[in-house]
Amino acid sequence: MFKEPLRRLHRCYISAPYGIDLGSLPVLLGQRQIGWNWASEDVPGELGYVKGIERCDFVLAVLDGTKSDHRVLYEMGIGEGLGKPIFVVALNKRVNSFAMSKFSIATVGLGEAAALAFQLDLFLSTPHETIFTRELPSPSHARPVVPKIERSGAGAARGSALEQRVYEIIIGAGGSAIVEPKDDAGAAAPDLLMWLPHQEPSLLDPAVIEVKLSGTHQIARTVERRLLSFMQAGGVQSALLLTADEPVPRFRSIAPNFFWLSVDDFERLILDGHLGFHLRGMRNRAAHGAP
Repeated sequence: MFKEPLRRLHRCYISAPYGIDLGSLPVLLGQRQIGWNWASEDVPGELGYVKGIERCDFVLAVLDGTKSDHRVLYEMGIGEGLGKPIFVVALNKRVNSFAMSKFSIATVGLGEAAALAFQLDLFLSTPHETIFTRELPSPSHARPVVPKIERSGAGAARGSALEQRVYEIIIGAGGSAIVEPKDDAGAAAPDLLMWLPHQEPSLLDPAVIEVKLSGTHQIARTVERRLLSFMQAGGVQSALLLTADEPVPRFRSIAPNFFWLSVDDFERLILDGHLGFHLRGMRNRAAHGAP
């Protein structure tokens, strides 16, 4: 399985509604040896925001769907202008549509320690992109840096090669991915976590992926149950089972947001920009009992 270290970010700037209870957030940051501060108190006016953000490695923005979000969005803009990574937490679904379209947002309560820790660690493991570079198409000559494969045995090597192929497909389509994400307890988790917000944020921002050489009804059902548990713990939108072979006929998922595709179909759909549309169709058919 691939291995990726967490980014070393040592201090964050917290932008949040005035008077809000930060819940478990300070403790989680402290456990990761990350210091934090608000606007700089030694600089008057709006320059205090700039100085405060300049002194930090990243911005942690909390949105609650009220007018307080206007200032938070303003500080997020300063952070983007300064090239700082932005970790956005939404406390509910009433989030500004512009923010939803430009940023990867974790919808989780500040008191939900396990889910918040999971989302924070995903952020720390993910390469930083600004909203400007995120809009650019991936150069055809660019090659993703794929972490070293650490498995033994011929069958395992083939499986890892297939995971590497899926990883490269996602990066080549302009998405982001991390490998072998873990929940807060450190338990083994699925093969990949993917962000593809420009195609379908409601389903693919993020989505968790399990990659296998082949599948049966029993294998698919086992994978589905495991991925659903992981999704519920981390607030992940969707789960995909990708196999080298075609899915078996007449398989019906338990959950509407679990999808089984061949790797070839996944590659074709994601590169054509139709993956989100196709998954919505699969979800609608499943909701109406159609195969």
